[in-house]
Amino acid sequence: MSLQRYLYFFITILTFSFSLSCTKGPNISNIPALEYQGVSKDTIRQSVTTDDSFVLFLHIEDGDGDIGNDDNDGVFNLFIIDSRTGQDYDQPVLIPKVPESVSKRGVLIDMELRLFPPCCIYDDSTPPCVQSSANPLDSLTLDIHLVDRAGNLSNTVTSDMIYILCD
Repeated sequence: MSLQRYLYFFITILTFSFSLSCTKGPNISNIPALEYQGVSKDTIRQSVTTDDSFVLFLHIEDGDGDIGNDDNDGVFNLFIIDSRTGQDYDQPVLIPKVPESVSKRGVLIDMELRLFPPCCIYDDSTPPCVQSSANPLDSLTLDIHLVDRAGNLSNTVTSDMIYILCD
């Protein structure tokens, strides 16, 4: 992937919104829990630039609120895995630290995460990211999990099928 794509990824990927709750519910565990809530669209066009994107919707709950890290820590905490390769989807994500004044009694976060399309991966000798009329469609799911500051690993959620237009 090009450096330009990674820079653009870092600049815009963390476009997400928080809905924080200051009341700890009786059944909120200190181990973070993820709930997959959908994607903005299920079909995207492959791109080596940032011509297309989609939004991943997640709900996060954590009883002790130790979600996120400081930007200067450089410690990623949300991991998105491409089902086709078993590798990180572009890059892991750094969720910013939830302020302790808000998080002491637990947090509920509705997150919108903008992602850019991957390249198509072909079964034949066609290189990735090349347009191919012989292979017009690729597909994947995303496996998502998170680690809080205490090192607790959340459950893993899987996205719906996402289709990539290759031609």
